[in-house]
Amino acid sequence: MSDYCDEEYEENYDDGLLSEEEIFEIQEEYRRRRLIESLIGPVISTIFHVGLIVILAIFITDKYKSEPAEIEVKMEEVEEVQIEEPPPVEEPLEEVVEETDTTTPTLTTVVLDNVETNDAALEDVSDEAPSTEDDSTVEAVSDVTVSPSAFASPSVFGGRGAAGRASAVSKFGGSKVGQERLLKALYWLKKVQNPNGSWGKSNPQALTGLALLTFLAHGETPTSKEFGTTVRKAMEWISNDPMNKAHGNGYGHAIKAYAIAEAYAMTGVSLLEDAMNKSIRIVIDGQQKSGNYTYKYDLDENKKQDLSVAGWNYQALKAAYGAGCEEKGLTNAIFKGVEWLKRHAAGSDQGKGFPYNAVSSPTGDKHTMRAVGVLCLQLYGEGKTPEMKDEIKRIAEYDFSKLSWAQPPKESLYGWYYATQAMFQHGGKEWKAWNKKFQKEVGNNQNPEGYWDYPGDFHGKFKSKTGERVYATTLCALMLTVYYRYLPSTKGAIGGKPTAQKKDKPVMEEEGLDLID
Repeated sequence: MSDYCDEEYEENYDDGLLSEEEIFEIQEEYRRRRLIESLIGPVISTIFHVGLIVILAIFITDKYKSEPAEIEVKMEEVEEVQIEEPPPVEEPLEEVVEETDTTTPTLTTVVLDNVETNDAALEDVSDEAPSTEDDSTVEAVSDVTVSPSAFASPSVFGGRGAAGRASAVSKFGGSKVGQERLLKALYWLKKVQNPNGSWGKSNPQALTGLALLTFLAHGETPTSKEFGTTVRKAMEWISNDPMNKAHGNGYGHAIKAYAIAEAYAMTGVSLLEDAMNKSIRIVIDGQQKSGNYTYKYDLDENKKQDLSVAGWNYQALKAAYGAGCEEKGLTNAIFKGVEWLKRHAAGSDQGKGFPYNAVSSPTGDKHTMRAVGVLCLQLYGEGKTPEMKDEIKRIAEYDFSKLSWAQPPKESLYGWYYATQAMFQHGGKEWKAWNKKFQKEVGNNQNPEGYWDYPGDFHGKFKSKTGERVYATTLCALMLTVYYRYLPSTKGAIGGKPTAQKKDKPVMEEEGLDLID
């Protein structure tokens, strides 16, 4: 290119037409044109290729966008296809916990909605005495496992779980409406519980023990959905309450010890173990030589032998044994109590019927005491003797036609509590008749709020109407748990025969009226 420029320059210069500056400008202009010409090609090429790339990119992008659109359409078409819905899946039954060797029981949350029985079931009660040892149906649905050291068997607590309750209620003549009344009572008890976990203003040991026993009978523990907090607070209070044998004239401590032992047997909560041992120690040490008990654990058996007080202590000993309590003298105390009861049963060598006070009135003529004596012997596997059959006949003769919730015999509700359990343990036609009558009487007199007023003129010493209602409500509610509270064993509770105890001849008069006679 430089040779060409020189030739053009020389030609113009030789002609003398252009000056040197003009020639220089022409050369610069020429270089610019050549530069532009040399750049046009690459620039155009670059622009062309960039444009091509952009076009391709747009095309490719549109292509990929269109593909998901096609997929979405296809998915919509699939969704529009009507697929036949599978049949509904039934709710599984609660898991059944098999009996184990562990000392910690397992209990599931309790629900009553599945009890599919009604009052017509009262007409179809089995004439056979209920038994868990020979009844695989009831045992199979029971979801309670208790200590293997229980006085009868792990099934002594019956079917207190949801499935076990449903089966037992149906089998033994309960009703759905009766269990609904029971739930109303539990909700009322929850409502009136004191903030510290107790119940009542006076005799809180007795009332709290009875209330806790009621929740336990329904299978409620600290893990229960509806009543867990109520039960936990009650356990804490009753365990931390000082042990005092004078509580409630002897009733309160026995009921308290009973509840603590049963709570420990059902839950295995360590807090309860020490309290159980301490409370049962008082019961063992407070037993009279004869095997009976009296107010404030007075050991003078020539003064009074009170079966009303003794009944709660016998049940406390039973619950402690079932919970695995190892307090020294426990078994011997049980044997002594059983022997005292057997001696005073009607038809025995010495007895003319279970007396209220074996000192001042040795002849048993009270419906209440008859029921106390029979139930306590049944709980220790001594309920099938000829004497017990005679006593059952006498309980069965109770005239329900004379019942009036306003003015019944003063001991009626207390007696019904024991008699209902005794008749259930006995079974047969006697239980069938009793079950139908007691359910009607108790059910028809429940307050809509869930509580019961004590029938007639209450003769106890509670200082508030609420305390009196707690007492009446727990007794009625416990009667409605009878179908699954204790499913009895057909064999002896402890095994072997207790050592007979000689009884001294008592010659003192009866003192005062019991708190819970």
